[in-house]
Amino acid sequence: QVLYSTAAVQCHLQQWQEARVTLEKAVVWRPERRTAILELALERVQDHLFLEPMLVPLGELFRPRKKEVEQLDSKDFLGKPKVISSIIPNDEYIGFEPLRPQKQGFYEPSADALR
Repeated sequence: QVLYSTAAVQCHLQQWQEARVTLEKAVVWRPERRTAILELALERVQDHLFLEPMLVPLGELFRPRKKEVEQLDSKDFLGKPKVISSIIPNDEYIGFEPLRPQKQGFYEPSADALR
């Protein structure tokens, strides 16, 4: 479909030779029994007739077979969340302090938090 649509665009740009080469690549990649559409398209390109791009139904770019999807296991790609940085240098504190009033401007940690 991609090569066919590429050839269709090349036809609209009057690039007939490039369109023919693109369709010939598509014929090589397709199984022999399923090249009727491509052979018809090659004839149209040789006669300098435009091709219309194949339209993909809205919202359906790729849909795998149901058998293949049912065999897949769910996978957690993100893993468990963890804190990776702190505003306190060499912080070894595990957990969180309760909220406390803060001063205007720069945040200064309490002496208890540095222990």
